[in-house]
Order: sequence, then C-alpha cells, then structure tokens
Amino acid sequence: MKRKLIFTLFLGAFAAHAQETKTFSFSEAITFAEQNNTAYKNAQLDANIAKETVKQTASFGLPQVSASGGYQQYLTIPGNWVNNFTKAPGSSAPDYIFIRFQQEFASSASLSVSQLLFDGTYFIGLQATRAFMGMSELLKAKSLKDLQLNVAKAYVTAVSTQKNLDVIEANIKLLEKSAFEVKEMNKEGFVESLDVDRLNFTLSNLYLQREKLQNAIIITKNALKIHMALPMSTEITLSDNLEQLETYLNVSGLDVNAFNASQRIEHKILDQTVALGLLDNKRYKAASLPSLVGFYQYQRSTLRSEFNFFQSNLTPNNEWVPSSVYGLNLRVPIFAGGLTRSKLTETNIKIEKAKNDMANFDRFAEFEFTNAKNNYAVNMKQAENQKANLALAQRIYDKSSLKYKEGVGSALEMMQAETELRAANNNYMNALYDLVISKIELQHATGTPIK
Repeated sequence: MKRKLIFTLFLGAFAAHAQETKTFSFSEAITFAEQNNTAYKNAQLDANIAKETVKQTASFGLPQVSASGGYQQYLTIPGNWVNNFTKAPGSSAPDYIFIRFQQEFASSASLSVSQLLFDGTYFIGLQATRAFMGMSELLKAKSLKDLQLNVAKAYVTAVSTQKNLDVIEANIKLLEKSAFEVKEMNKEGFVESLDVDRLNFTLSNLYLQREKLQNAIIITKNALKIHMALPMSTEITLSDNLEQLETYLNVSGLDVNAFNASQRIEHKILDQTVALGLLDNKRYKAASLPSLVGFYQYQRSTLRSEFNFFQSNLTPNNEWVPSSVYGLNLRVPIFAGGLTRSKLTETNIKIEKAKNDMANFDRFAEFEFTNAKNNYAVNMKQAENQKANLALAQRIYDKSSLKYKEGVGSALEMMQAETELRAANNNYMNALYDLVISKIELQHATGTPIK
C-alpha cells in the first residue's frame, strides 16, 4: 500500500509538471522570447565573439614576449675525421683521427621580445574588426526585431482564433437555448418540426466549426511556443484580447508622411557591408607596403661533459654563457603573382553588389511601407464599419427574438437574425484582427520596435 501511495503521488506530481500552465500578456510574451529564444541568444553570442575578435586583432600590435628553454643529452656524441696534425713525418701514425667537439650534455634558456613597428594591414585590419563588431551588433538588433515581429503575429493569431472560438461557443449556447424553446413549442403544436430540424442543422455545423477552431488554437499556440522557446507540453494562457491589443499597439505617434528607408535595420546592415568592403579594399592596398618588426633576445647556454646541473663550485668551463641580440626585421613585398590585384577587383565587385542590394532594399522598403500605411487606413475604416454592423445585427436579433417569444415572429426570421449576428461577429473579429496585424506591419515597415 505504501509503494502504491508513493507511486500515485509521483504520477500526480509528474502530471502536474507536464501540464504546467503559464499566462502571458502581449509584452510578457515578447520579453520571455527575448530571454529564451535560441536564435536571438546565438546572435548575442556572435556579438560577443566579434568583441573578442577585436581584442585578438589588437593583440598583434602589442609586444610579443616568449620564453624558451631546452635540454639535450647525446646518446652518441657526433664527431669528425680530421687530418692528423700530430703525425711526424715517416711515422706509422694514422693520417686521419676522429675527434668529438660536442659535449654530451647541453642546456639553454632564452627570453625574446618583439614589437610590430609598422604594418599597414594591421591598422586597417583593426578598423575592419571594429566595423565587424558593429555589423554583429546590427545583426543582433535585426534578430531581435524579427523575433518581436514573429512573436507579435503568432500571439495575435492565437488570440484571434481563441476569440472566434469564444464567439462560436456563445452562439452555440444561444442556439441550444433557442432549439430547446422551439422544440418545446413544437410539442405544443405552435411551430413546425421543420423549424426544429433547421436549428439542429445549424447547431451541427457550429459543433464542427468549434472542433476545427479548438484544433486551430492548439496549432497557433504551438507556433507561439516555438518562438518563445517553450516546451510543447507547457500550457499557455494569453491574457490580452484583440480589443486590448488594438489599444495597446498605438501607431498614432508614427509620422507616416516622412518615411526614410535608412531607419530600417536592413538598410544599416547593407550600409555596414559597403563600409567593410571599402576597408577590405584599403587592407589589400596596404599589403604592398613594407612591414617593420623590432626584436630583442637574451640567451644563456652551457655545454657539459657530465650531468652536474645541480652541483655547485664547478670549474669555469661549466658556467652558463650569456648572449644577447637586438635588431630589426624589414619585409618588403615585391610581387605576389597578381593576387593583390585580383583581391582588389573582387572587393570592388562585392561593394558594387552591396550598393545594388541597398538600392533594391530601399525600393522594397518604400513599397512595404506604402502598403502597410494603406492597409492600416483601410482596416481602420473596416473595423469601425464592422463594429457598427455588429451593433445593428445585435439589435435586429434582440427584436426578432422578442417577437418570436411573443408569438408575432417566425422561427425562420429568428434564425436569419441569429445567422446575421454570427456573421457580423465573425466579420468584426476578422476586421479587428486585420487592424491589429496592419498596426504591427506598419511598425515593422517604419523600423519601430514592437513591444
């Protein structure tokens, strides 16, 4: 029994964890995505990598200090055959003798310092890495902007789908009540059975629509979870509705008559691409300039016939012999087989391509802005008209329902009023959805952050 109780409690805790529910407002969903979305995290990491690249490039212009040491022991000491200069004329001594000049043990230690004094490519490269860091920051900003846009649209779509489901649920309850009343009146002989069948047919269609919307809500919420980096098992509740979002997304402060494509992050990225290309051009030209490096080295070495490195009071021939040297190394490029010319040509082509991309984007951005501005104006009017139509349909339905209950109206008239009310509800929700989306797209087209 104790084991069963523990197992049951474990299953209950696991199920509760699997069904964890989180509630998000529109702004909370965007903030959560900014903190957890993997693609945006990688963009932030890329910006940090760019910062380290700048440090690495700068390090080549700072003093380079290194120390080294070595020890070796000859297993077979090398030597040379030389003329026997000790041989007396007419003697039987050999003409050549084998002499070993190398000691069996050798050790050395050195300290080297070098400093880049001049290199044109270094200074241009340093500017390029800083520009690259700026590019990484722009790409991070674009990743954030794209993330905000995706989360905003996914949130609005999920909220709109939920609202449509709520409308369907309300219509079902309303129609179920009407169907019950008509059925009772049919039993009393006040209405025909055909009226009951019509209401049941309408209800059946509404049940099917409800099922489709329930599935659509799961799909739209899962799409939002993907952008927010949430597990699929997490249940989410969206606290803002379409009416709140329409008020929250305020575009009244946007100057829709003074559009400037250069304010878009994409334009800034292309502009930075051109700047990087120009720096590359300068770097390849600077490669033909001389480079100058200064150096200094200090070394101590010793040669010994026996391993006595840890002994004291040795004879002078065992002492460490010091040496030091300093100087300059000059490198003058003369001919690189046409490589520099080819790189310059390639860079100029890339710069021209980036300029074409920028001109093309500017035209597209203006096109996108014009469409967004026009869609917003149209959708604003449509939402106002559909809201008025919904109020009118509601009044017609209320009058038709009252007439039907008083026995002076027909079931067909009431059903027609109910159908028109449902259609007006759907039209208003669709118009409100289009208005909210057009506000988001207008903010995106003007480069305004969505939050």
